[in-house]
Amino acid sequence: MGRRTSLATLMVGASADEETAPAAAPATSPQAPQWPATVKLGELADNPDNPREALRDLEGLAETIREDGILQSLVVVPRDAWLAAHPHHAEQVGDKPFVIQIGHRRRHAAKLAGLTEVPVTVKETAAASPEQALIENLQRDDLTPLEQARGLKRLMEVREISLREACRRVGKSPGWGSQRMVLLNLTPELQQALTEGRLTVEDAREIGKLPPGQQAMPTPPTAAAVGQTAVGRETEGVPARERRAANGQRRAIPLGSPVEIARSLREQLSAEDLETLVRLLTETTGR
Repeated sequence: MGRRTSLATLMVGASADEETAPAAAPATSPQAPQWPATVKLGELADNPDNPREALRDLEGLAETIREDGILQSLVVVPRDAWLAAHPHHAEQVGDKPFVIQIGHRRRHAAKLAGLTEVPVTVKETAAASPEQALIENLQRDDLTPLEQARGLKRLMEVREISLREACRRVGKSPGWGSQRMVLLNLTPELQQALTEGRLTVEDAREIGKLPPGQQAMPTPPTAAAVGQTAVGRETEGVPARERRAANGQRRAIPLGSPVEIARSLREQLSAEDLETLVRLLTETTGR
């Protein structure tokens, strides 16, 4: 039999050398960084923008971790990527190679549980994190009202937006936001009492409407006041604002011009109460 000839050699300009030449190696793209699946606790920095001020019930979470391990990875960002977006946080981050974006309680509970490293998912950018992290945290249910208030204020500062717009972005009503923001008017001592549970949120909202010089811890009611009001009506379960009104603790609304009366009402009433008052006055004038 004769030698077989490739059809490719019959093509104009083709040679036998070209027929047997190996194919060129495909172009290779730079390899993506190989991030670790676990990181040592000492290599993690807390997110300075995290609105949570206290890591509550760590021991309960630590016990769960001892029994079942960490079931959900922490979300972390490399230090350089974090500081590229937040250069003002260089001192807080220090030389830790990763910054926690999600999972602060898990990280500190893991330490209590005796772990030395935790599973992580590495995000390569933190460019969109200031507003995103604030909104995500404000939508959680385990922040205290004071933490929510400070988070709202931070969101308003970061985005230069109004309280109404900040509430819209976190899916809350303006009334909800007003009730939180009034807590920031409390003196530092009363804010600490609220954090420690010595001051109720309801009392704090009422006290926060007063000038700092008039703010004070509520006076404990006497045994008679707790049992009955002057007209014999039981006060257990009565809202704090009604108890104070019955005991004469609420300031009177001074008579004056409509502007002066409106100013006094705004100082003493919540957003919901003001809306109700406007509705009632409107119904009255329309009759």
